[in-house]
Amino acid sequence: MEQEKTPYRQLFRNRSFLALWLGQTISFVGDYFYWLAIPIMVERLTGSALQVGLSVMASALPMLLLGPVAGVFVDRWDRKRTMIAADVLRGMLVLLCLLVKTPDQVWIYYIVAFLMSSVSRFFFPAQNAVLPLIIRERDHLLAANGLMQIVQTAGLLIGPALAGFSIGLWGAHVAFLVDSATFFVSALAIVTMAVPRTTSGRQAAAGSEFAAVRAELRDGVTFLFGNRIMVGVLLCLAVVQLGLGAMNVIWVPFMQRTFGLGAEGLGMVDAAQGIGMALGGVMLGFVTARFSKRKLAGWTIVFIGAMLALIGLSPTYSLANLNPALPPGLPQAEMAVGQRLLYMPLMVLLASLLVGVALVPAQSTLTTMMQLAVPDLKRGRMGSALNALTTAAGLISMVAAAALGEIVALRSIYVVSGIIVSAGGLVGLAVLEEPETSSGRYELAVAGAGEPIDALSGE
Repeated sequence: MEQEKTPYRQLFRNRSFLALWLGQTISFVGDYFYWLAIPIMVERLTGSALQVGLSVMASALPMLLLGPVAGVFVDRWDRKRTMIAADVLRGMLVLLCLLVKTPDQVWIYYIVAFLMSSVSRFFFPAQNAVLPLIIRERDHLLAANGLMQIVQTAGLLIGPALAGFSIGLWGAHVAFLVDSATFFVSALAIVTMAVPRTTSGRQAAAGSEFAAVRAELRDGVTFLFGNRIMVGVLLCLAVVQLGLGAMNVIWVPFMQRTFGLGAEGLGMVDAAQGIGMALGGVMLGFVTARFSKRKLAGWTIVFIGAMLALIGLSPTYSLANLNPALPPGLPQAEMAVGQRLLYMPLMVLLASLLVGVALVPAQSTLTTMMQLAVPDLKRGRMGSALNALTTAAGLISMVAAAALGEIVALRSIYVVSGIIVSAGGLVGLAVLEEPETSSGRYELAVAGAGEPIDALSGE
């Protein structure tokens, strides 16, 4: 019985899952190099919250413009090949960031961010659709999603801290080189996976590929709004994104202007969240049997919003305040790296750690609810459509934060955004519904086969 509740051993014996998990762990480490370097460099070159906001919005726009369409193609293409091609393309695109040297060249960052995010619109739906195919046991899926969230944890534990120190010591070009290399490592890991093909041999409807894509897109949207579980997830995430969108825009300017953090400090804040995510990932396998998915997702999101609001209210109190020999007003640019870390705001670090603890169960539970509610051949388009709609909500707050960032106190924007995130958790408690779960394996329609295999239970 205990083995069923904590199936991590069985998951790591699954070679395809292990390859995906290791490859994505390495890739996420590199991603955090990139994600930290871009806003730092834009803020350093331009000193404008609006310009930082444009770099974030450039990454978000493809989620809205390409999201639903990309998901439809993912449901038609070989998922494994899609993931490999996406990794190779992103590994080449990120190298273009090395061309930026002056403020009038920051537009290159925006173009690269848009193109990389566009390619990612195909990768992530394919990854989400692949996971239930290589994890055949329903009872193991939530734990598998938890372990995939720990991929982000490893990235947060290692990536931001390494990126912060690397950028501080050698410049942003190191971050872009590392990110490129990790994309190629991820592609090699995916090559080794054995993924059942469930998408080949599908015929174009109405004699036209374009008509087929349009028909499948319409079918995906119809399914989304016709499924009560998915509507609940959509409403919950849309409200959450109204808060998180603004935070994504102002995070670097807020941390740098309010607390004086440099690249190393920003990396340490992210690393604190990563430590929390590691704790949350370990706890997830033990709490899933004790709480309903609705309560687990709803209350963890409420808690996340409260901690984010607390960051907005945090004082600048640090370890340096305990040592009278350290001058409180010394510019951090004049400090050594180790000395700058003494000025890290303690409340920000604690709240970031607690955000990480709650983030893994929140994301893993919502992902599992979607996977259990959606049939295999609709998962790609469903995930993309959901991302597009929630991104639309996020873009609204991004635009507002970018416009208001120079005239409204960044603390105020941060606190209000945290309150909105908590409101999203309350919405989730009100509208989320439990998906039907039963022991056994997924019904898996293999390409070219006329009937499912190992169909002990299924959709």
